[in-house]
Amino acid sequence: MIEQSLSKNYSQFVNVLIFIFPILINSVKVGGDIVLFILAMMGIFIAISQKLSPFSIKDIKVFSYLTIGYFISVCLSVLFSGQAAELAHYIPRDFYFLFAPFIALALYKAEINLNYLLTGTKVALLILGIILFMGNSYFLINNGEGAVMRYCGVMNCAVFANLAVSMFFIVFIFFQHESSKHKVFTLLSLVSGIYIIVTAETRGAWLSMLLLIGINAYFFYRKQNITRKNFKIIMLIAFVLISAGVSNQLIKDRVNIGYQNISNWMSGDRTMNAVSLRLGMYEKAIDNIENVPFFGHGYRTSNIVLFQNESSPLGKEIVGYNHLHNAYLTNYYNGGFVLLGALLLILFAPLRIFLKANSQDRKNPIFISGALLTLGYISFGIVNILLGDTYMNGFYVFFLCIFLLQANKSIGKP
Repeated sequence: MIEQSLSKNYSQFVNVLIFIFPILINSVKVGGDIVLFILAMMGIFIAISQKLSPFSIKDIKVFSYLTIGYFISVCLSVLFSGQAAELAHYIPRDFYFLFAPFIALALYKAEINLNYLLTGTKVALLILGIILFMGNSYFLINNGEGAVMRYCGVMNCAVFANLAVSMFFIVFIFFQHESSKHKVFTLLSLVSGIYIIVTAETRGAWLSMLLLIGINAYFFYRKQNITRKNFKIIMLIAFVLISAGVSNQLIKDRVNIGYQNISNWMSGDRTMNAVSLRLGMYEKAIDNIENVPFFGHGYRTSNIVLFQNESSPLGKEIVGYNHLHNAYLTNYYNGGFVLLGALLLILFAPLRIFLKANSQDRKNPIFISGALLTLGYISFGIVNILLGDTYMNGFYVFFLCIFLLQANKSIGKP
């Protein structure tokens, strides 16, 4: 009886942590870190006291090997950097992957209630939307097109917008499974999510959102026994989202500027802006891709290797960055086939699990949520850094762990 009560209290405490994580990670500096640290310590205690290994438990085994494998790959890239002592201070950003197996173990021992996760994510979107609307937390940044005021939460603006996209779709996927009284609250959070994503002015996040809308429509198209009412509601929401984007002047201006910058680049104009910086990085990286050693040039050395001898204003600006605004090129230059392979595995291996599970049960929203989480991150990495930021790392480890754990427990159930 006492043991059962302790188990219930433990699960309740874990669910509270699950509820507050999405709220804290975007709005309170180190807030998400504290939640993950508590879960990691709980997992370590369980591993020692109960002599359990997260690498031997079926439901979290794949997740544990993927995350620890990625961390080891990052360590190898640091060792081969030639400046290991200087660059070692970057490693704490990747400690989430080192402790991820124990975070998974702590979650595995609890009875997770996904309503806590969904409610926390909705509240997070509403809080961020209110903060954004009040206009009290904007930051002056230089994005290559001059100094502009943009809201970034407590993090990089691109990361902030990308995480907002991920949270939006997590809420959106479960929308049709909710009761009518809950849908009103959900719609408010979705509207707030749209407001955040648009106002953040991150074009990469907008493209990712369009991509995920299309993929989500495919999942619903393939879904069996979807009611006509739910289908109409979902299509209406998608139509409103796209229409709002097309008619929004801010989006029009940013898209037109991006299109003009690309056209100028193609015609030989190397004027510095956000687009030319990225295209300059991509062009140089692709031209020199055959010269990358098997283990790469070392952690966060890609731009130095490629642009240290550049005398042009664009090249001098680019060498000051520590990534190539493309996760796949950056990982390949930093860690060669080893680090790039680890990145692809931690993205595509879970995606394969979710897609396979979805093919067996198209009604379960966990499988679609997990697939869109990984697909969203895959798309984020095309035009920006990916698993090199504290917030993106923590967010991915937390949500991937929960979705994989819940998916593994759901597979095979009637």
